[in-house]
Amino acid sequence: MIRIGVLAPSEIAFRRFVPAIKNSSAIEYVGVACAAANEWDEKSADTGIISSELKKAEKFRDSFGGKIFHGYRAMLTSSDVDAIYVPLPPGLHYHWGLKVINSGKHLFLEKPFSDSLEHTAALINAAIEKNVAVHENFAFVYHKQIEEIRRLINEGVLGELRLIRTAFGFPYRGESDFRYHRSLGGGALLDCGGYPIRLAHLLLGEKARVTAATLCAAKGHDVDVFGSATLVGADGLTAQISFGMDNSYKCELEVWGSKGVLQTPRIFTPTAEMSTSIHLFTDSSQERIIQPDDQFLHSAEYFAECIQNKDVCKLRMDEILRQSELMEDIRRLAE
Repeated sequence: MIRIGVLAPSEIAFRRFVPAIKNSSAIEYVGVACAAANEWDEKSADTGIISSELKKAEKFRDSFGGKIFHGYRAMLTSSDVDAIYVPLPPGLHYHWGLKVINSGKHLFLEKPFSDSLEHTAALINAAIEKNVAVHENFAFVYHKQIEEIRRLINEGVLGELRLIRTAFGFPYRGESDFRYHRSLGGGALLDCGGYPIRLAHLLLGEKARVTAATLCAAKGHDVDVFGSATLVGADGLTAQISFGMDNSYKCELEVWGSKGVLQTPRIFTPTAEMSTSIHLFTDSSQERIIQPDDQFLHSAEYFAECIQNKDVCKLRMDEILRQSELMEDIRRLAE
């Protein structure tokens, strides 16, 4: 069993990650760390943040068991922890991710892996040097609806592919949300944009490249709030992606082929209890129901496989780096 700790009692860790690994036969939940003074961003001793994190950590303990580590460094130096899941805002991923790696522990970063290609490459190089595994949590990739979609495409149900469209966006979450602040690694590209980029990369293949991109601000924020991009694969197949965090909710994939169309209305964020559906429009219309599946559990167990298998770990590092390169290309073209 790989013993994992959670570095910060975040909402996503409470709702999705810890409940998932509590069902794992490969990973054991050890506990959660709450920040000590000056530790969250190492700029100021914000007693409000410290108090809030402690209350959240107590909720973790009451709900899932495990221990509370009083200070992130207490978890980094603990002999009871083999790996650490980091769900902090993206602007803190490089700082704390590097500390995890340098402590000799395996690193599971919530998406995005970091806020820049430079930081992503530095983290991967450090992980190689320290001989530890890393993982980026685009959990939807491990949901069985992705496996079914790829099977339908590979079997030629849609004929020759002509176009991929995918979008992810959600309503405005308010001024205080970290997503709208550059200093915390905010921006739609780094947040909701990563999902359709990862899916386009998956469907287009390793030769996918960005040919056009736009990033737009809104409501006076100093980050991009919505955007779009075009990616092209080696065979000329095009993927049109869009994303935003001041949008009506959308979480979909459409694949258009010479013989049919495939659509899914909840491609990125199904919960572990939720059935999903694949709509096929060929000679006739049909709906294929995908039974509930815990993508967070599968993502965590893939991380365990990365720890145990160096070839899998190398493949994962290459995928993470390529994802960061595509995001960097979108940022560059948009500018």
